[in-house]
Order: sequence, then structure tokens, then C-alpha cells
Amino acid sequence: MRKGNFLAIVFILLSVLIIVASVYMYRGMDKIAPEFRFSALDITYNDETTERDLLQGIKAFDAKDGDVSDRIVIEKVVANEEAGTAVVYYAVSDMSGNVTKQSRIFPAEFKTDEEKMILGETFEDNSAIEISFDEMSSEFGGSNEGTEATSGASVEE
Repeated sequence: MRKGNFLAIVFILLSVLIIVASVYMYRGMDKIAPEFRFSALDITYNDETTERDLLQGIKAFDAKDGDVSDRIVIEKVVANEEAGTAVVYYAVSDMSGNVTKQSRIFPAEFKTDEEKMILGETFEDNSAIEISFDEMSSEFGGSNEGTEATSGASVEE
């Protein structure tokens, strides 16, 4: 039984050692998420606004990793035509995987329905104009082989 007691004591000591090491490692982990810092920005959101424009005037810093601004991503942009605003949602993570999300509201300018129609963009019902010369060519006796031209959208009637 002496050998059995010795093994039990060794296993207990190893278990305690593993628990102490786990607690020490856990306490040393980076659990603090980075934080955003916004500066004043004079941008109006429109169809020509790029991701680069939206990333101006925003920085991210982490207590352990320092400046993590290069890890900022734009998750989505939600445009509100009625209010004349666009909400941009940002996210950033540090090297430990801690994530922070923040949003920013920009004034926005939107095209009128007439401008959208002239440019061939979608209508309010999310349909668009399709231009096809197949039927016109055959009506006028012309061949339409290899001459099909479409805008890639369709009109719902």
C-alpha cells in the first residue's frame, strides 16, 4: 500500500500544479477590448463615398497591442433616405481576439427617383429597366446574332 499512497500523493500534487498554472495563464491573458477614437470629420455620405473616406478620422488603440487602426473594418452601412443620414458600423479586434464595435452617423445625400431612372438604377419597387434588341431586330428584318445588348436588369409589369 505504500506504493499506492505514493502514487496518490504524486497525482494530487500534479493536479494542484496544473490548476495553479492554469489560473496564472488565465490571469495573464488580454481580456480588454480595444477602443475607438473618433475625430471630427466633414464628410457627406453619397454614392461616390469610398471605404477609405469612411475610415478617415477614426483610430483604434489597445492596452496591450497599441495602435490597431489597421485592423478596423466596416461591417455595414445603413442609409436612411427619409432622415438624410447614413449609419456606418465599424469593428476592430486586437491580437487576442477581443472585439469592439461602434457606429457613426454621417449626413447623406441621395439621388432623386428621376436621377436614378436616367442612370438606369433601380426603382422603388427594386425593379430596373432591361433593354433588349432581340425583338426589335427581328421586327425590322435584321439579324440579331451576337448583337444582344442588355442592362442585366428586368422590368416587372
